[in-house]
Amino acid sequence: MPSGSTPRELRILTVSRATPSTHLLARAILAIATTERQKSLQKTSRFYNQGSMSDAPKPSELRVSPPGAPVSPADGLSIERLRTIVQDSHLSFLIGAGTPADFFEQLGPIEAVLTELGSETDEARLARASVQGFFFEKVLAPNVLLMAKDASAQPLIKSYARFVALLNRILLKRRSTILSKQANLFTTNVDMAFEVALELLEIDVNDGFAGKINPRLDLGEFSTLRFRQGTRFEYRSEIPVMNLFKIHGSAAWRQKTEDIYFDHRLELVQEIKVKFETAKTDLLPIASRDDIITADLLAAASGHAPTAAVGDFTDAYDQLSIVNPEKTKFASTVLNKTYYELLRRLANELEKENCALIAHGFSFRDEHLLDIVLRAAATNPTLQVIIFCHSRKAFGETKALFPEEKVKNGNVLLVQPREPDGEEEERLISLDVLVDDYLAPILTEPVPSADHIIELKLSESSGDEHA
Repeated sequence: MPSGSTPRELRILTVSRATPSTHLLARAILAIATTERQKSLQKTSRFYNQGSMSDAPKPSELRVSPPGAPVSPADGLSIERLRTIVQDSHLSFLIGAGTPADFFEQLGPIEAVLTELGSETDEARLARASVQGFFFEKVLAPNVLLMAKDASAQPLIKSYARFVALLNRILLKRRSTILSKQANLFTTNVDMAFEVALELLEIDVNDGFAGKINPRLDLGEFSTLRFRQGTRFEYRSEIPVMNLFKIHGSAAWRQKTEDIYFDHRLELVQEIKVKFETAKTDLLPIASRDDIITADLLAAASGHAPTAAVGDFTDAYDQLSIVNPEKTKFASTVLNKTYYELLRRLANELEKENCALIAHGFSFRDEHLLDIVLRAAATNPTLQVIIFCHSRKAFGETKALFPEEKVKNGNVLLVQPREPDGEEEERLISLDVLVDDYLAPILTEPVPSADHIIELKLSESSGDEHA
C-alpha cells in the first residue's frame, strides 16, 4: 500500500481481503500512520508554542529584515520560520484597502465623517451625498476599467495575478498530507481585483456563488474540496483552491428580493455612474480624502439643499450591496446577515489548531475585525498572526492597536521595512515586495516566473474586449 494511504483506505482493504494476515498488516500500517500524524502535530504545536516562551521577542519589538540581510532572533521572523508557518498551517490572508491603493483611493476618515454628518438637515444630506459621490468615483467606478482590463488597471492586475499564482504553487507543493490545499482570502475591499486575477490564470476559486448563468450567493459553497481523477488509472489528486470572502460586499453584488446575485457586467455600477455624472456639478467638490472634514463640508453646504439629480444619485447608490463606510453600515437586512456570517467564518478559521493569518494593506481600524483577531490570538496559542506593514510609519500606528497586555501568547508578529541606510529609500512592502521578498523564497525549488503568462493573457483579454 502507498505510504499516503488514509485510514479509510485501510478499512476498505481489511473488508475486501478479510484474512488474518491482512488484518495484522492493516493494523500495523494504521498504527504507523497514526503515530506519524501525532508526531507531526506535536512538532507543529511545539513550534507555535515557542511564541509564549519567556525569551520570545515581544510583539512591539518585532520586525523582519528582507532576504539577504542578516536575520537575528531579535528580528522576530526568518524566511525559514515563515516557510514552516505557511507549510504547516491552515492558511488565511486578510487583505485591506492599502493593497490596491495605487489604483483605488483609500478611504481615510470617510467612516467617521459620514457617521458625524447624519442626514437630519439639507446641508448634512448634501454633504453626505458629496462624500458618497467621492467614494463612488474613486473606489467603485474604476472597477469598470478593471473588468475591461484597461491599460490603467493592468499594473494592479499583474500584481494580484503574481500573488495568486505564487500562492497556488505554494499550495500545490505543500508537503503536508494532513492539511488541504486551500487558502482563505478575506478582504474588506469591494473591488474586483481578485476575481479578475484568478479568472485570468484560471485558478479554482470558491467565492460563495452557485450557478453559472445567474450565480446566487450561497455561503455553503465555501471550503469545498476539489479533486482531479485520472481517466485510466483513477488516481486522485487535490486541486489547490482559493476561498474568497468579500466581507464588505462587492461592486459585483446585486440584491434581488432576499438573495444576492453576481452582476457580471457591473450593470448597476454603470447605471449609478450615469446618475453620478448628471449630479456631479450639484455636489460639493472633493479633490482628495484630505478634503473630507465634517466642519468644512457643512460650511460649504450652508444654505444649499440636494437637487433632484443628487436625490436620484443617492437613491441609486443605496442599491449597492456593499457595507457602507460608516458606523451604521447596512442598507439591508440581507447584507447585514451576510456580513456577520462572513465575520463568523473568519473567527472560526482563526480558532483552528495550527492556523496562520497573514495581513497586508490592512490598518485594523475596523473595530469588528480588530476584536476578532485580538480575541483569537488570546484564546488560541497555536494561531500565528503576521501583519505586513506598508511602511515604518504604518508599523508604529499598527503596533499601538496590539498592546502587549492583549497579546499574551506572543503570537502576533508585526513586519516593517528595514531602516534605510544613508540615502537609500525605504523599501515599502507593496504586494509585489511581499511576493518577491517574503513569499517566493518559501519555495525551496526555483519558481518559474508567471509574468510572461500574465502578459500574454492580458494581451489576449484586451484584444477580446476591443474585438
